[in-house]
Amino acid sequence: MIAIEKRWAEAVLSGFTAGGAGDPRLPLEGVDYPGAIASLVDHGNAISAVGVRLALCAIATAPAWHWGQPRTMVELAPEERAALLTELLEHHTFAVRELAILMKIQAAMALFGSPAVRLASTYGRTAGRRAVHLRTVGGA
Repeated sequence: MIAIEKRWAEAVLSGFTAGGAGDPRLPLEGVDYPGAIASLVDHGNAISAVGVRLALCAIATAPAWHWGQPRTMVELAPEERAALLTELLEHHTFAVRELAILMKIQAAMALFGSPAVRLASTYGRTAGRRAVHLRTVGGA
């Protein structure tokens, strides 16, 4: 991935955690959002790699085409990114909703790729569970 794609991936995927507005105990430091996109690009075929890159580009530039603001997701505050992603997940155009859902799935993959997040979530454990909740964005 090129540098701009890494910045876009960080901005877009971290937007699904609503700027950390969920449970403050959830350790979001060290979550590799660009790595989640890079893994999908690197392990898919050439067509899927192009599709993922185009999806990332479309969502990263959504402030320009959806809100009419000459900005990208990188330039938005965390709360603005969360609000925009919510709108995209509920967009009237099916393709836009699907692109946003693809990015949301990759955000989940990045989060659960982090050992600290998995530990805090108690995923896979039943004894001594400590509930940690993310605030949902977009209800999807």
